[in-house]
Amino acid sequence: MSALANRRVLVVEDEFLISAMLCDMLIAASAEVVGPAANVSAALKLIEDNPVDGAILDMNLNGQWIDPVAEALARRAIPFVFTTGYGTNVRSQKFGARTIEKPYTLECVEAELALAIAGSAKARSD
Repeated sequence: MSALANRRVLVVEDEFLISAMLCDMLIAASAEVVGPAANVSAALKLIEDNPVDGAILDMNLNGQWIDPVAEALARRAIPFVFTTGYGTNVRSQKFGARTIEKPYTLECVEAELALAIAGSAKARSD
């Protein structure tokens, strides 16, 4: 069974085809997709209106950085990973978030998000 089974995962991605592929990957891993959202305001609304266990965030949405969404998730202690073509950078370091470089595979998405969720659960129990 997938480590993401029955987890509610927020997807924030501005490229339609990448978003659709990512949603398909998560469904294949038995996760429940929240969204997807293609911009910061839609993502913030989804966070307000839905329980979320973890999130996958495109670092740059049509020229707008994802920081407000990452900050909202961090305030709620919801783990997330960044996806980017930029590699690990200041944002991933600032938020202490794992980074998945595009293009990515189901195995990579599943492993990185599962590690983020497990790390968050361990931090809450300490």
